Amino acid sequence: MQKKLYAFLCCCFVSVSVFAQSKINITSNIPDAKFFMLRESDNSEVAELGVGSIELKLSKDSRNRIKIVKEGYEPLIKEYPRTIKWEKEQKIALENRLVDINVEPYDAEIYVDGRMIGTKRTSLVIGKGKFLTLEVKKAGFAPITKIYYNAPDREAPPIKDFFEMKDRQVRLEVFPADATVQINGVSKGRGTSDITIPNGECVTVNVVREGYADVTQVFCNKPATDPAPPIRFRAALEDRLVKITTAPADANIEVAGKILGVGKYDLKVPKNDCVEVRVVKDGFIRFIKNYCNQTNMQEPPLTEFVEMAEDEAYNSSISTDMANVRITIPVNKTIAPEDAWRTLSSIITRSFDVLETVDYNTGYLTTSWQVQNFNGMSTIRTRMIVSSGGNSNELTYVVKIISQRTDGVISVKEDQLFSDWGRLLKRYGGIIEELQSRLQ
Repeated sequence: MQKKLYAFLCCCFVSVSVFAQSKINITSNIPDAKFFMLRESDNSEVAELGVGSIELKLSKDSRNRIKIVKEGYEPLIKEYPRTIKWEKEQKIALENRLVDINVEPYDAEIYVDGRMIGTKRTSLVIGKGKFLTLEVKKAGFAPITKIYYNAPDREAPPIKDFFEMKDRQVRLEVFPADATVQINGVSKGRGTSDITIPNGECVTVNVVREGYADVTQVFCNKPATDPAPPIRFRAALEDRLVKITTAPADANIEVAGKILGVGKYDLKVPKNDCVEVRVVKDGFIRFIKNYCNQTNMQEPPLTEFVEMAEDEAYNSSISTDMANVRITIPVNKTIAPEDAWRTLSSIITRSFDVLETVDYNTGYLTTSWQVQNFNGMSTIRTRMIVSSGGNSNELTYVVKIISQRTDGVISVKEDQLFSDWGRLLKRYGGIIEELQSRLQ
């Protein structure tokens, strides 16, 4: 009798337990989260069960699969088979955040924590207490980076995020590799760099290195007016630069006969070329030097300080407008032609030792070159030429005193190395005046 009573009580307990689990209450931590019943074959939604909390009737022949959905959160799927004893009250927490990501251009690559996960569109799940780094990349565009946090002390991730790549990027390849890159006048660093050109703007890039001429390039990102910047650009510093300074500081720096600077000049020597520089100032020996930027030639120096030596010939001469010009000297009619010729010859031979040609009948006289060297740094040569002029009724002589100069010690026969000099050595300075005074 006792055994039958015990068995009856057990059956009642089991019946009560089964009856207690036929319905359960499920509550979400998000008040407006939606509950859906799922088809077990494919997890498709069959019916909406409620919002925030539901009473779920457990079916005997089903796993009772449901999905809890809230925009901005990763959906959660739960199942409650009736074969398991469940607490009457069930709590469900949506914790992982979900961000719908869209990008343009559509072939831009999407990376999460350094790993490519797709293009065009993706869904990003951020676990509770975690963070993820998103990068959007495409060649020719500035990459976009954003960090999403799922933590109480951080800004909540958005439900959707859209990234449109508008800023362009140029891969600037620099040679030499240690050249400095400047962006709009501000140093960015050395060597190959990624240059960002904001949408609607232009950027000026300078590549600089001591001893080289700068390379300047302007990149514009104005789609309505300009072509797109290149994906890559090679900035090769090939032209050399020599910073020239002089002493004295007011010396002229000349290239190809043109004055390009006074006291200071940055000389550009193009690749595979040579440039001759002359530094000139009255009273000083000219400085002449060739700078070459060619293979197998000595490299141009970074700087060149030209300290000019004083020209002793300058201090031994006078400035005059009578050198290298024909001067007509009419002879006073009271002076006989023989006396005039004798006077002319006497004045000239006091300064010039050797006469090359003397012809009284034609009135022609030339002296030999008188040569004087000054400390091995300059050579001056001087001569006179006299010819008759005027008409038959008037005795006239045309006199020319030639004064020429060259650098160094040069043979007087090297005509091509001498050039006219607008000065006269002091010993010849009074000849013209004396001829004018004695013959007129």
